[in-house]
Amino acid sequence: MDQHSGQPVDGTSSPSVLPSASGKQSVLWAGVGLIGVGVLLLVSQFMPDMDIWRWWPLIMVALGIRQMFGSAHGRWSIRHLGEGLTTAAFGLLLLGQMLGVLRWDVWLNILKLWPVLFISLGLEIIGKAMRAELLRFLGSLVIVVALACGALIMTPHVGWPLAVTTTEGDRFEYVEPHDSTVTEGTAEISGAVGELDVGAGDDLARAEGRSPFVPVFEVSTRGDQATVEITAGEGARAPMSSARGLEVALDRSVGWDLMVKAGVSDYEVDVSELAISSLALESGVSSGVLTLGKPDAARARGAVPVAIDAGVSALVVRVPRGGSARVTIDEGLSMIDPEGAWARGRAGDYRTYESDGFSDAGAYWDIQIDSGVGSIVLKYY
Repeated sequence: MDQHSGQPVDGTSSPSVLPSASGKQSVLWAGVGLIGVGVLLLVSQFMPDMDIWRWWPLIMVALGIRQMFGSAHGRWSIRHLGEGLTTAAFGLLLLGQMLGVLRWDVWLNILKLWPVLFISLGLEIIGKAMRAELLRFLGSLVIVVALACGALIMTPHVGWPLAVTTTEGDRFEYVEPHDSTVTEGTAEISGAVGELDVGAGDDLARAEGRSPFVPVFEVSTRGDQATVEITAGEGARAPMSSARGLEVALDRSVGWDLMVKAGVSDYEVDVSELAISSLALESGVSSGVLTLGKPDAARARGAVPVAIDAGVSALVVRVPRGGSARVTIDEGLSMIDPEGAWARGRAGDYRTYESDGFSDAGAYWDIQIDSGVGSIVLKYY
């Protein structure tokens, strides 16, 4: 050992006991994370109705803040700020939904701004080629602005204070008895958030379920015409909640023009026993099954229109084996899976599928699908 330098005589150096800069930064962020978790857990002890699980998007917000400071092993640039802002923006959107500030259909409006992705990607490519970090930051900023526009301008929001609800909604049941004078009807059914079932019954209209909001059940008749509006109530809540569900049955002896808005739900619309004059289905952000019967030949002549806005969803369309159905689907971002024998074709920019043995000589389903984003399955039963 050299007495003056304190170094080994063989030239090797003593291992350092001081942590590296990257090690210090990792320990710092670990400490910040533990403090945040501790604060939330402490608050939950005194506010048991707070539902701490709703705050999980704060993890994304924290990751976004961490990204803003760049890598511990490289030079910071303004690009890191843009990437962090984007991650944090997605986290804040999800947090707003979980706390009841934003509605869950906000993503439908954000998807309308999808061309912004091309603008952002173009700025990213040019910025990377020119080594212009400012352009890459602008690419991220475009995404953040689009998210803010879709959430705060294009989508109605509930606002403050935060919506803190219990896990159980109030049970409800409404019935409008059968009216033998009514032969035709118009019905609009909205499931909004939760579970939705629509089918046939013996009453003119029946609705039951559970909701933390005020349901709507409005039925009016005039001569042989009926108008029905049914919803589970308006408000913001986490999706697929057991605290919200709606079951609707319409009179099977009435010819219906039916509109169903699934919203954010798990739904089943079974009109196989209903006489349908026309059907419109807005899938929203959902997973659902639409079951069609054979068109009522006594009421329908030729095509019976079915218009489906698939939205962001997984949709199954079931038609009876031996029935006639023509399906026209636009060139969206959905995966189409026709099960069984379907005659495939094209009509301009649209794909067409005709059921096995299709004939337009009598009544048949004319199904128009705006495919949106997700999956669409065509099948027989």
